[in-house]
Amino acid sequence: MRIGVVYEWKVNIRYRSMIPFEALRRRGHDVVFTRQQPGDANARRLAGCDVVHGYRLLDDGDLKLVRQLVRGGAAFVWDTDDDLASLPKESPYYRQNGALNAQRIFARTVRIAQDADVVTTSTEPLRERYAQAGIERIEVLGNYLDPAVIGSRRRGHDGVVIGWTAGLEHASELPRIPIVETLRRLLDAHPQVRVASLGLDLGLPPERYEHHDEIHITKLQEQIGRWDVGIAPLADIPFNRTRSDVKLKEYAAAGTPWLASPIGPYAGLGEEQGGRLVADDGWAEALDALVRRRFDRFRLGRKARAWAKAESIERHVDRWERVCEEAVQRQRARAAQCGGRVWR
Repeated sequence: MRIGVVYEWKVNIRYRSMIPFEALRRRGHDVVFTRQQPGDANARRLAGCDVVHGYRLLDDGDLKLVRQLVRGGAAFVWDTDDDLASLPKESPYYRQNGALNAQRIFARTVRIAQDADVVTTSTEPLRERYAQAGIERIEVLGNYLDPAVIGSRRRGHDGVVIGWTAGLEHASELPRIPIVETLRRLLDAHPQVRVASLGLDLGLPPERYEHHDEIHITKLQEQIGRWDVGIAPLADIPFNRTRSDVKLKEYAAAGTPWLASPIGPYAGLGEEQGGRLVADDGWAEALDALVRRRFDRFRLGRKARAWAKAESIERHVDRWERVCEEAVQRQRARAAQCGGRVWR
C-alpha cells in the first residue's frame, strides 16, 4: 500500500503516527509523511496514496486536502487520543480548549470522524465517546514502543532517584493527591533520595531536585534511564480515564520500576508489568518501601523490561496494517456501489 500520513503537530505524533507508520514502512509499504516540521505541509507527497491516515484536529487546509484525495479514490483513517471536552480547569490548555470551546472542538472532530472509513483511538473510553456520537467503525489501537528505546538503561549513580514525566496538564493531580508533600517527607527521611521531574515543576528543594521544563522526545528515554523509580499519580477525574498507559511503558523500556494510581489506563496493571498500584493515601508507604528495598527495585525492573518488549510496535504493527487494509476495502466497496466514484 501507499500510505499518506497527515497530522496535527503534537508530541504524541510519535506514538500515533511516526512509530506505527515507520514500522509499516519496514514491512514494505510506501509511507509518505506530509510534514517534516510544523507548518511544512506538502500536498504533493500524497499523490497516488491508497489510504490517508490523519491524526487529531486537522486544520482546514489538511481537511481540504484529505477530502480531495478521498474524492479521488483514497481511503481515510482518522485517529484521536484525547477527550478535550473533559479537560480539567487546572490544565494550562483549559482557556483555549476547555469549557464551551471543548464542545465545539469535539463537534468538529466528530465531523472529521464521519468522513473516515475507519476511526482509531488509543483507549476504550475514547472509543465509547465517539460511538455515542454516532461513529460506527472504531478500532482501539494502543500506544506501542519504538524497539530502539527498549533497554535504554543509564543508571550508575549513588542513592535513589525518583522521577516523574509530568506534562503541565498534570497540575490537576496536585490538589487531589498529596504527592508533593509526600516527596518532601521522603527527602527528609532518606538523605540518599533525589527527585526529578520533566514538565511540571514540583517546587522541591533545589539541592536534591532536578527539574526540566521540557526535553526533546529523542532524549526522553535517556533521562528516564537515570531514574530508579518512576511515578505516575493520576487523579480520578474524567480526563484521566481516557489517557493511555504509555508513560508506564516508557518507564518499563528503561527497566525503571514504577508506581501508579489505579485509575483509567493503569487499572489492572501491576507487578507483572514492573510496578505497583498506589491509592491516593498510600504514596508515602509505597515509595518508602521501594527506596528501602533494592532487591524489589531490581526484580520489578526486570519484569518491566520484559513487559516493554511485549509492547514493542513490532509485536502489534499488524493491527495498524489491518486497519489500513480494511479502510481500503471499505472505500472500494463504496465506490463500486456508486459507479466507481465516491463523493462526501
